[in-house]
Order: sequence, then structure tokens, then C-alpha cells
Amino acid sequence: MSELSLQGFLAECEREQLHRVQAIQPNGVLLGGMVGDPRVRLASANLADWIGRSCQDALGQPLTAILPGFPPPTDATATRDTWMQPSAEKRLYRNLCSGLHGSLDGLLSCNEHNWLMELEIALPPAQQHDAYRPVPHQLYRMPYTELDWERNCQYLADELRAATGFERVMIYRFRVDDCGEVISESLIEGLSPYLGLRYPASDIPQIARTLYLRNRHRQIADIHAVPVPILCHEDAVADLTLSDLRAVSPVHLAYLHNMGVTASLSFSLILYGRLWGLVACHHSTPRRLPLPVRERCAEMAQVFMLAIAGYQNHRRLLEVSGSDHEITELLDALRHAESRQRSATAVDRPSLGRAILTLVGAEGAALMDDKKIITFGITPTPAQIKAQIEWLRANFSDQIFVTDSLPNLFPEAQEYADRASGLLAVWAGRFDAATGHGERLFLWWRPEQPRTVYWAGDPHKDACFDEQHQQLSPRSSFDRWVETTSGHSEPWTDKDRLRAKKFRSLVLSAINAEILRG
Repeated sequence: MSELSLQGFLAECEREQLHRVQAIQPNGVLLGGMVGDPRVRLASANLADWIGRSCQDALGQPLTAILPGFPPPTDATATRDTWMQPSAEKRLYRNLCSGLHGSLDGLLSCNEHNWLMELEIALPPAQQHDAYRPVPHQLYRMPYTELDWERNCQYLADELRAATGFERVMIYRFRVDDCGEVISESLIEGLSPYLGLRYPASDIPQIARTLYLRNRHRQIADIHAVPVPILCHEDAVADLTLSDLRAVSPVHLAYLHNMGVTASLSFSLILYGRLWGLVACHHSTPRRLPLPVRERCAEMAQVFMLAIAGYQNHRRLLEVSGSDHEITELLDALRHAESRQRSATAVDRPSLGRAILTLVGAEGAALMDDKKIITFGITPTPAQIKAQIEWLRANFSDQIFVTDSLPNLFPEAQEYADRASGLLAVWAGRFDAATGHGERLFLWWRPEQPRTVYWAGDPHKDACFDEQHQQLSPRSSFDRWVETTSGHSEPWTDKDRLRAKKFRSLVLSAINAEILRG
């Protein structure tokens, strides 16, 4: 095998067009049509094995002719033909029809291109009690401390392992750089833990992340199962964006195989419209969960995300209120320094320096008013600071700039990485020719801090080319791999960003008040 570049691997994954694979997994059957048209234009080739009707017989017929029990009398919205109009929600119809495998549940979805009706074996009566139980009250409880938060994560992982029967359940959170980290885990005895390990962003390409945003769960019952092709009527093309049965990418199948996983089940963790993370369930043998069980587990994950939203908002409120004293101290110190400058009195630099460095936990800082620069603590040289400011002006228009790896973005900073590997910059005003007011800029720096990261396998070996099968293959090793990096500082936290934003808004208010008085 010869290694491929990461960019080439990602590009190939994106070109896969996962939602247009035109095949499904064999643990169900699919019927589909175009938006606004009740005729069946798409059917999986295994239709006759499931409901006794051939594809040739079904294609071109109204869905109601194939499934006489649809729409059920209890679904008032479906009787008005709204079922074949685009909707973000999927509808689960329990025991929709009888087939050759017994009672079948139906899952209806409809995006902007086509509607899909997917049928799977219904939930056995013996499992209905557990599947239809309410979500545990514990998941509704909002955590207030870091310990509460860790306990909530562990509780969700344990509950989902009990509900699914999978051997391993991981809560997987995406970081700022899009790589993932296992923050909680529940597993059977004898498995090697993945807790604390990171996975490179390329493990989940952007096209897959988009599909996770559109679907609450994703089941792969058996990586060795042979996919079932979808037959089309009148050149129709299946868009499987919302399909639960969508066939699996060969690259992802190889990835799971390399991990020793035969069945997987994922639940999307979505916060404020963004993919916050995933719950990943792994099993070493084939395992299929009925739709109602998957739906209940997805509901637990969704309730968990409500608790996360509440926890994050609570922490922000505490931080905003808790930062008032430090920000007020800094503003008072700035006003005091400005008044001393006007009266030609020496500025109390130690007092001002302590206030500005304490605000965001930095070891160096600088204030620039027009072209004058005042520094505090451990900083780059004046010439290096001016070069940084010119680079920021030329490349960034945001009012707040944050990085914990300045040398990676601004190569000149490698010369002084020991003093300034992290940069937080806040513009409190840019030069205004109309008013004559000059530029005000606040800079904070943090020194280099070597970083140790524990990866699940070498993150630099993301892809190989399998010469025997002439296809892409993901990395094959997931053993703990330790990487120590330089050129990074201690990361700036949400707390630091919130303080910087609040400080900027108060500085602007003070500047505007001064202009009005002026």
C-alpha cells in the first residue's frame, strides 16, 4: 500500500455523493416517488421478498395501491396529501402493513426532491414496553457544575448501552479544529478504552456531517451485508439524504472493518443548528435495532442536548456577571492612565499592567492608540508587534481575533513563539477620517506550551491505496498514538472570548460618551 495525501483522500470522500448511492442495506425495503406525485417511481430490488409485490408491478402505481393501509385513519395530515410534500420531520407508522417477514413498521420522509417510504420488521411485542418508556428524568436535569456535566455524559452513555445492547457506546465531541474527542464511554469488560482519544477531522468528511445534521440516527446493521440496488421508473433518481436504510460507503465499511466493528449505530448531537458531536455505538457482530428503539434512543440524545444548551447558557451568564469586577478595574485603570497622561503625570504601569493581563490570563499585552504602543509583561519587540498589527489589518476584518497557534498562521511569529504563540486581539475602534478619531487596539499574548495529544492511531496516516482492490482504504491502526506539538499556547477559552467581547463593548461605550461630551 502507498500513502495518499490527506487532501486527495478528503476530495475523494466528498465526491462519493453518499446520498445518491442508489442502493439500500438489506434489512428493509424502500419505495419512493417525486415530491407532489403519489406514484411509486423508486423501489428496492428486494420488494417481492418483503411484501410479495414485484418492482415491475409496483413502479408507476400510487403508493396507496401498494400499501392499502396508508395513510392510516389516525393520520389526519396524510389524508390531505401533505405526506408527499417536503418536511424536516420523519413520520413513524407502527405496524403499517403485513409482509412476508411479519408486521412492518413504516418510516416516511420527504425532502425537496422525493419522498421515501421505508419498511422494516416491526418491534416484537415483548420489546414494546422498554421501547415506549419515557426518557429518563435524569437526562432532563441541567448540570450546574463540571462534575454534574461529566456525570450526565456518563449516564447517557450507560443508558444507551443498556437500551441498544451494543458493546461500546461513546460520546464523541467535535473540537474547534473539527477533529473529534471521546469525552465519555460505556463498554463491556475486556474492550480497550477509547476515552480521551482524538480522531482526525478526515474520519468524518463534511458530506457525512451534513447527512448527520439531517438525520437523528444512522444504523449499519452488518458491514458484510450485500447492498440492494434501487430500481427506477422513468429515469427517476433517488435522493437518499433522509433515508435510514441508505447503503454504506465502501470507504466507511473498510474503516469499521479496520476498527473491528461489524455493526454501528450513531445518534446526532445538534446544538444551535450545528453538529456538536455524535453518540457512536459499536458491536463486533451483526446487530439490528427496530425503528422504535432507535427513535427512543435518539429522543434521549436530543433531551441530553437540551441539557447541554442550558448548561452552556448558565456558564455564560455566570461568567458575564463574574467578569464585571475585573473589567471595571481595567476600565478604571485605563481612565486613570489617560488622565495622568493629560496632566503629564507618570502612568501607574504596574497597576494597569496587572489589570489588563488578569482580564484574560495573559502573560503579555499591548495597547495601541493611534500609532502609540504601550506594552505590559512578556511581549514581542515593538517592531514585531507592528508587523503583527499590519498582518491583522491586511487579513482579518473581525473585531475580535483569537488563535492559540499564531506561528502556524503568521510564520514570522516563529521567532518569538516562546513569548507569543497565542494571540487575542480586540479592536475598539479603527481610524475614522470623518471624525479624526484614531485606531484603538488591545493585544494579549500567551507563551508557547508544548501540547500532548492522544490519538486513536497516527492522524497523519489517514488514507492508503489498496492496490489489490484498486480503491481507497482508510487507515488501519487505531492504537493509542501520542503526538507532542509546539507552536501552540494554552487555548483561549469561551470565558476569555466573552470577557474580551464585553470589554470591547464597554470601551466603545466609553469612547462614544467621550465623543458626545467633546
